[in-house]
Amino acid sequence: MEKSQTLDGLSIEFLEQADQSAPQPAVPPGILAEAGRYHIDLDALEKVDVSTSFPAQTQAQAKPEISVSNSFTSRFLEETDIPLSDVANKVFSRSDRPVVIVRDDKIEYANKTFMSLLEVKSEAELLHEKFLKLVVRDDWNFLAENIGAMLTNNEAATIRLLGANHKVLKVKFEAMYLSDNQHFTFILMGEPVVPKAVTAMSMYDPVTGLPNFYLFEDRVQTAVNYENHKDVRQRKNMIAVAGVSIDNFAALKNIGLHDLVLRKLAERLMLSLKKIYTAASGLKFQFWVLLPDVADEESLKVELQKIQNIFAEPVADNFTKHDISASIGVSVYPEPASSAKKLIEQAIMAAQKAQKEGGRRMQVFGV
Repeated sequence: MEKSQTLDGLSIEFLEQADQSAPQPAVPPGILAEAGRYHIDLDALEKVDVSTSFPAQTQAQAKPEISVSNSFTSRFLEETDIPLSDVANKVFSRSDRPVVIVRDDKIEYANKTFMSLLEVKSEAELLHEKFLKLVVRDDWNFLAENIGAMLTNNEAATIRLLGANHKVLKVKFEAMYLSDNQHFTFILMGEPVVPKAVTAMSMYDPVTGLPNFYLFEDRVQTAVNYENHKDVRQRKNMIAVAGVSIDNFAALKNIGLHDLVLRKLAERLMLSLKKIYTAASGLKFQFWVLLPDVADEESLKVELQKIQNIFAEPVADNFTKHDISASIGVSVYPEPASSAKKLIEQAIMAAQKAQKEGGRRMQVFGV
């Protein structure tokens, strides 16, 4: 098919024909032969409400209709003269989610993130190639059996793709059907891709930007070694390790606010604590804090109170404030812990004790 104009490799003609703002007739049986390999009931798909560019909601997820809002949305779509291709290129091209549009099992569009994930250098290597060439053969049937649920019920599925040098990549995709009476067309949208500079083996957490637990553990050991090897004529200072558990984190995750909360709390820690202290993203708990070189118990109480105040204050988004329920466990060097491993273990035990006592409190090990 010749294309009169292309933006980032996306056929304007193709996308404008797939504009979902206008109702489409049911697909005549037998027109879309390629759909057969995906076991799709095309007539059933055409009955799904695709009047917007979002995946259809299940009945349980459907929201009450508001006549004013729906009327405005309908009028807005009718009066707005914006080609779908312009919107698609703006959204997809710069997205950190890998996106591929498949038409009659051929790749019509692949964004930069998708190509980068597969380590494909040229767009020409992908366009109009069979999409199933990228799918690991053992997953062909899995995709064929699940694409219907992905398109109609907003379900996600993990599919293994073949990248450069036959590298196998697991990608969790969501799917959206594009109503088109000439072709069987759908969009696959993968999970966001973490930049290569921020990997699981890096020393910093990609969400908060804080040191990860392994770097934190190393800093605790360094602080303990420093105090242990001081000249005997020098006074040993205290070291405190605090583990912070956000006890209502699961509830925040259910409403999609967990990353926002983590970032906001990380900012507070960085702004409130002394520069020589370390706030870190953690294993077991959401946050860890290292307080080295503490002069005396009175100074320690002041610093621990700062930490407690940070997690006592609600976190606000654009609409409302969300309470934080935090249990904090603290262990102190040199008594009773004299090693980094022991400090961390006892901080965990103290935090667990705080949780058992109802949460929203700080527990110092041994007290």
